[in-house]
Amino acid sequence: MLRRWESWYYAAGDLGFNFVWQSIELYLLFYYIRELGMAPEIAAGIFLAGAAVDWVTDPLVGAVADRLAPRIPLRTWVSVGGPLSVLLLCLAFVPPPVPRAWVPGYALVTYLALRFAYGVGNIPYGALTARISPDPNDHLVLTSARMQGAALGGLIAALTYALLPTGRAGGADFRLGALILAGLAMPAFFATSWGTRERVAPPTTARLHLGHTIAEMFALVVRSSALRRLMATILMVGLSVTLLNKSLLFLFEQIGAPGIGYYVALAPSFSLLLTAPLWSRLAERIGQARTLRVGAVLMFAAVLLALASKGLVPMLVCITVSIIAVQGMSVMFWSLVPGAVAACEQDEHAAGYAVRVYAVATITRKLAQALAPQLIALALFAPQGSILLILAAVALATVVVVFVFPPVEERSIVTGA
Repeated sequence: MLRRWESWYYAAGDLGFNFVWQSIELYLLFYYIRELGMAPEIAAGIFLAGAAVDWVTDPLVGAVADRLAPRIPLRTWVSVGGPLSVLLLCLAFVPPPVPRAWVPGYALVTYLALRFAYGVGNIPYGALTARISPDPNDHLVLTSARMQGAALGGLIAALTYALLPTGRAGGADFRLGALILAGLAMPAFFATSWGTRERVAPPTTARLHLGHTIAEMFALVVRSSALRRLMATILMVGLSVTLLNKSLLFLFEQIGAPGIGYYVALAPSFSLLLTAPLWSRLAERIGQARTLRVGAVLMFAAVLLALASKGLVPMLVCITVSIIAVQGMSVMFWSLVPGAVAACEQDEHAAGYAVRVYAVATITRKLAQALAPQLIALALFAPQGSILLILAAVALATVVVVFVFPPVEERSIVTGA
């Protein structure tokens, strides 16, 4: 059902969004602490505040997008929120034009605006997977293409920051990097908006008061076991991914190789670009939930080996394997979201829930992303090696969740199994 190049038009959206997200994920916390001189707890608090705002605004975006879906295609939101988010990214990395005492306030305002703009474009973008095609196999194809677009975006972002002239803290010139990435992202967002087609008409959504619509979205969590299982998976996998990515610069700084951290930061995107199709093929053979377990066990084993390793080379090998594992888990949890959509919409009289389910998934992931900086800030105050200990604990918890409370696969819902 997919047109020949449609999956790549769709993937272009995550290419653009990952210029933004990888800048946040890999560098913004480091920029706040090392270049702006913020205390770790203040910088971590800004990330927590961003997540708190998302918990209010993301449901709003999901509810509005679902209500307007029959009239405003989901892809339209990409061409609005995407460009706005890259412009705000540039502001986030501009040296604050305020007195030093006001720097945390400037960082907070720009960060909150950036997170809101990102959600406006990215939540409807994620829901496009369920609307472009009704075929579960197409969903795997789209998710794999999306992850490759995300990987390429992250790789370009990491290369940009690694190769640019150094800033005050001896790292990348983040301001120039953000400007370059903003120019590259704009055409990617418009490619998704113009190049995709929404073939699956959303079920009719009752014209409820907006507050009731948002309340109904949260009621889904209570009613749907599939959604709760998905949330548990996303929480732990998202925490593993974010904690590993955000800690890379700090981790290699702690072992006396700070410059290497910028090049290791290429590994998440590079590994995702190469391995996303392999993880998808494995999922086609053994199922998405089992593939998720493979990734979780692999990450836990690699982090344990990193704790026991001595020397830079063994550490690099173990961290690289951990990165490959978490990228595989990322591919799986996004490919499992359409299953939760199908579970919520399987009643023929149900309203359209695609964007709201993606909003719940995104909120859960952002909760994980908000918790990770708190753990890193804690590790920076603790003895050397604490980052790896925290990574091991989170990896173990992820293994427990994906085995004890596994997510529901879309095929089981479609077949009634």
